Amino acid sequence: MFQSQNETHPGAGAQSQQPHTFMVIDDDPSVRVMLKQIIEKNKLGKVVADLSAGTHGAEEILFYNPDVVLIDYLLPGMDGVAVMEAALRQGYKGKFIMISQVEDEPMVSKAYTAGIVFFIGKPVNRIEVINVIRGVAHNLELERSMSLIQNALQFMGGAQPKTQMSAQPQDANAKLSAVFSDLGIVGDSGCKDLSRLVLRIHQTAASGSYQLQEIYKEIAEAEAEQEGGSVNARTVEQRIRRTIQKALANMAALGQEDPYNTKFTEYGTLLFDFPQVRQEMKYLDGRSKERGKISIKKFVEGVVSKLGG
Repeated sequence: MFQSQNETHPGAGAQSQQPHTFMVIDDDPSVRVMLKQIIEKNKLGKVVADLSAGTHGAEEILFYNPDVVLIDYLLPGMDGVAVMEAALRQGYKGKFIMISQVEDEPMVSKAYTAGIVFFIGKPVNRIEVINVIRGVAHNLELERSMSLIQNALQFMGGAQPKTQMSAQPQDANAKLSAVFSDLGIVGDSGCKDLSRLVLRIHQTAASGSYQLQEIYKEIAEAEAEQEGGSVNARTVEQRIRRTIQKALANMAALGQEDPYNTKFTEYGTLLFDFPQVRQEMKYLDGRSKERGKISIKKFVEGVVSKLGG
């Protein structure tokens, strides 16, 4: 198909011991060779195809359906971001890692906004590539495990005993506590409000319809009734916002310490706009006076996805 080199037909070797498949798209043949060697010599997976241009890139991605695409930004025919957006629009569910010499911050931000999970600068550093791929592969395994569990629960749903059904809220609470522990916000003043917000949206996940301001009011009213006094929705929102801002700061600090930490690579893109994580990192090390910005909606919906909502 099209302009593909070093192709392996999808399905060939499907029972291979290597669990992950990769596609490399880069106009530099030496980079393609290097990435393939890094992946296969370190037993990270198998490169099923490599391309030298962006032309027909989306079609090739959909045809081979690799777990991970390593793609350059500046490509002949169609740039890497355009290829990625086209593939995602057409239903591709895998991950993108961008490997490029581009250093322009708006261009890097555009790539993260489009959906990459990590950006690696050129010249290629072998250790960096290995660590990033291992982190992404770990997240893929977690997603697969969650999918298998959810499918099993759906299959067994009709025969679930009432005691098991009643245990589901406790299960959601346990998962939520684990996420908040990872983020370092357990015990924060707004953690209780944030928990209520997440669980409320988790309950309405099936309908997909909710209004944040209305839920803030519900939380404020419930708190006023339980604890006495007057609590307004704006206060609830501010506490939630401060707690999420703290989570962002904690993730940014973790990224500075270990940019390949699996919690950082997962939560940094799931709960935040990654360019804002980078901005917070700059703020923490004194390179900027402006902090990273948070989105309550993105954060909450990311956490809900972790609960299996």
